[in-house]
Amino acid sequence: MPESLHSMPVYSMRRGLPPAARCDFGVNIIIYLILLFQSTGQLPPARTQLEPDFMSQSGAQSASPFAEASNNAPGYNLADVEVVLFSPVQNTRRVIRDAVHGAGFRRVNVVNSLDKLRRAVRETEFDMLVLEAKEHIEGVCEHIRDIRHGRLGKNPYLVITVITWKPDDATIRKFVDVGADDIITMPISIGAVTHRVDHIVENRQKFIATSRYVGPDRRDPGRKQDPSDPGGFEVPNGVRFKATGDDSAKVDYEKIERANRIVREHRLRRSTLRFDHFAAKLERFIKQKPGESLPRKELAEMNELVGYIVRETEGDPRSEILELVGSLQKIMNEAAMDGHPEANLFALLRVHGEALLALLRGGEEAAELVVRAVFTAAKVIDKRSSKRKEAEAD
Repeated sequence: MPESLHSMPVYSMRRGLPPAARCDFGVNIIIYLILLFQSTGQLPPARTQLEPDFMSQSGAQSASPFAEASNNAPGYNLADVEVVLFSPVQNTRRVIRDAVHGAGFRRVNVVNSLDKLRRAVRETEFDMLVLEAKEHIEGVCEHIRDIRHGRLGKNPYLVITVITWKPDDATIRKFVDVGADDIITMPISIGAVTHRVDHIVENRQKFIATSRYVGPDRRDPGRKQDPSDPGGFEVPNGVRFKATGDDSAKVDYEKIERANRIVREHRLRRSTLRFDHFAAKLERFIKQKPGESLPRKELAEMNELVGYIVRETEGDPRSEILELVGSLQKIMNEAAMDGHPEANLFALLRVHGEALLALLRGGEEAAELVVRAVFTAAKVIDKRSSKRKEAEAD
């Protein structure tokens, strides 16, 4: 695919952030005091030290520690939302738990080890996962990836928020690339949690799926649109359902299965798009640099994509897809075996990719493309096979 799904800036993950979340420290203090006074009739005791609220350069939300302040935080009724909170650091566990509780969550299961986290995800049903990632960044990323790819738990579309102590772009990128919904940097506050939960309830991003990524679509909305790209899709949102009663967001087996089918379809379509992109690139390479060895990286990527396409279409009830994919695999094998394949092999691979895309989107031209691709491929393979036999005989 011409555009990488992960090439967008990290900053885009904060599109739609409520303006209050971007206020400076002084404005946040004023808003906080007004809300507290309106709801309780009294102000909090004086504090000896306050840390500033800021937006880090990575675009992740950070905030000041009002963790013990108020159970009357503005926002939705979150009392029935089931939360699993992973917080392995003892000195900050209470601060995070109090901030989550202060934002309105009442059903919070706190786990303090990766093993307990895995068990909780595997054995219980809940709506939101909050992960503190101070000491176990790679472990947290692995858990998110396993959830999103359906290898852990019953719901790949859980709302997942990461709390990090490292607001640098490289760390934020890790959490973005495995499919986290949101990242909050320490120190944490009721206001930070409330703003982000409101955003999840009102404006959770659609998901996209590739062979390597399942998660929120953070691509630049102003990018050039590819008409063959399937776009994003809505996923179940247990936080929204319990906060608003919106039945369309309810998490149930039927909705999860429907989303899973979309994931499989979108992965296959995007993998085919990417394959088509590489085929065109290598066709141009051969024409521009005849006699040179093909770039190994692109060739390896194409082989990997073909393997994925073959696995994903095994058992497909449509005979034309099975026939087309079998033909594509044969042509790819021919190209990989030949040290200096002709450009027409990659042109033929492109025809196969276009035919498969047409089949997957139900295009009227699909049948004609399939017949042309398979017929031409059979002729090419027979011709090359005959040449090899003649060379061996000599």
